[in-house]
Amino acid sequence: MAGMPRFARLALIAIAACGLTLGQDLTGRWSGTADTTDEAGTKRLEKQAFEFRMTDGQLAGIQISSSGKPGRALKVTQEGGKLNIYAFLDFEGGEHLRWKFELKDGKLVGTFSALHDSPKKWIYDRIGAMTLTAAKPD
Repeated sequence: MAGMPRFARLALIAIAACGLTLGQDLTGRWSGTADTTDEAGTKRLEKQAFEFRMTDGQLAGIQISSSGKPGRALKVTQEGGKLNIYAFLDFEGGEHLRWKFELKDGKLVGTFSALHDSPKKWIYDRIGAMTLTAAKPD
């Protein structure tokens, strides 16, 4: 690198740094607690767990129940170290669930939100901070 122009060295360092984020393996089980508050001011701590796997070159996910069993399938979109996860509950007309995370220091840090908007909006929509940590291998 000593004989390389400064711009080329910086570009190589930037590409290597991006590769670390893009190459991060997000597969496996992740769990955490969403600290939410609804529009009425009610606070909730909601334990949640997920399992991610690669399917046809794309990250796919399922929600894990409190008993540790696989639950509903999730729609997952990934862009580098950022994840958007979506689910829809067919509960009294429908509730959209969304998780937005960014990989930081080996953890997925972001928010969880639940929006009930069909057939009419509830007052109990909620949003809050959430951090997921990867399960340790057995």
